[in-house]
Amino acid sequence: MANTYLTISMVTREALMVLKNETVFTTEINRDYDDQFGITGAKIGAVVNVRKPARFIGTTGPALGVEDFNETYVPVVLTTQFHVDTQFTEQDLLLSVDEFSDRIIQPGIATIANRVDRDMLVMAKNATYNIVGVPGTPATGLLTYLNAGALITAEAAPRDGRRSMTVEPFTGAAIVDALKGLFIPQGTIDQQFKKGLMGRDSGGMNWREDQNVVNQTFGFGASTTTAVTLSYNSVAAAGSISTGWASSTTLTLTNSAALTLNQGDTFTIANIFPVNPQNRQAYGSNRLRSFVVNSTVSAAAAGTITVNVSPALIIGGQFQNCAIGATSTTAVVTPLSLALGAASAVVSPQNILCHRSAFTLAMADLPIPRGVAFSGRAADKKAGMSVRIVRQYTINNDSEPCRIDVLYGGAPLYPELSCRVPA
Repeated sequence: MANTYLTISMVTREALMVLKNETVFTTEINRDYDDQFGITGAKIGAVVNVRKPARFIGTTGPALGVEDFNETYVPVVLTTQFHVDTQFTEQDLLLSVDEFSDRIIQPGIATIANRVDRDMLVMAKNATYNIVGVPGTPATGLLTYLNAGALITAEAAPRDGRRSMTVEPFTGAAIVDALKGLFIPQGTIDQQFKKGLMGRDSGGMNWREDQNVVNQTFGFGASTTTAVTLSYNSVAAAGSISTGWASSTTLTLTNSAALTLNQGDTFTIANIFPVNPQNRQAYGSNRLRSFVVNSTVSAAAAGTITVNVSPALIIGGQFQNCAIGATSTTAVVTPLSLALGAASAVVSPQNILCHRSAFTLAMADLPIPRGVAFSGRAADKKAGMSVRIVRQYTINNDSEPCRIDVLYGGAPLYPELSCRVPA
């Protein structure tokens, strides 16, 4: 019987299947916008502005109170073309699909999937301002995770079975051990015992373990003896937005000594409270609005620093997300950093609870080049995955290199529907 060569369609389909199976966090976030990039072109820098629904305040009484119709947009940009370059021979193409996959496809695709997954976790960590727990102390009690769930519920996250809790392996091990004695349905505890993982729909969320969970290096003061204090002019509310919408804002803070605030650090401001996006009422028991630092800032001495943060401090109108309580000349700013006032930083894994709508990943179809010996593309629109493989003979060194490419980008759509649980 004659040997049968593997075809490009067989190879690319196998590569796509491996890619789908290798991702963890990216399977739990929104994948609805891949098709949009087929119109604009699959190139780095291509942008799709994702429309977010308008919000209204409403009017009491019989008189007509017409509101402006304001839709907002979040840009999703194809930022990264990542590829693995290798080579295989005609003899390799005589292998079975399983052998070829084990030897060539799986190692390359694992590298690609790992890069995409980690990039999305970096994006999610830096965009998420809600946070519960203590950096440097892994949360093992279920209450911490339930509080994270309650927090995104207060931010209007639906309870539709699309909440996921992505934890790094050591956090996962600690919480399974801590909860092993609770009364849990037999089937669920059986799976926890066999797999060492929290199961689906435990505590109202789908638990996923991911070694790509990202660390946050929290900012710190420059002195071991001088405690740094921060304050904000809450009366002037400099940097706040009275109406309208923005995804971020720049606040001016007064610092008493040298310090560094890193991208991804969070802080609260006294008497500035979060509000539910529908009823615009402060939620929780005196819970303060948490802000995340969008880019690292440092101050060499006492003075003022400007910090770009998310969310924007919107204190009125259709997109209100904050309420200001009793004001004074200055309000105390409290960074969530155990190292503030010390000369070293706290490094903490940032486990993430999110609803599927919090973040999006778009993966576009790369064009198929002409004039090559072996090229193909496989896409699964339902899973939002696309991979391209190209192989060509090079006369310079008498070889046939092959490259496996993906093109992707991610963005926070509704970061208020996510919450970090540091370990």
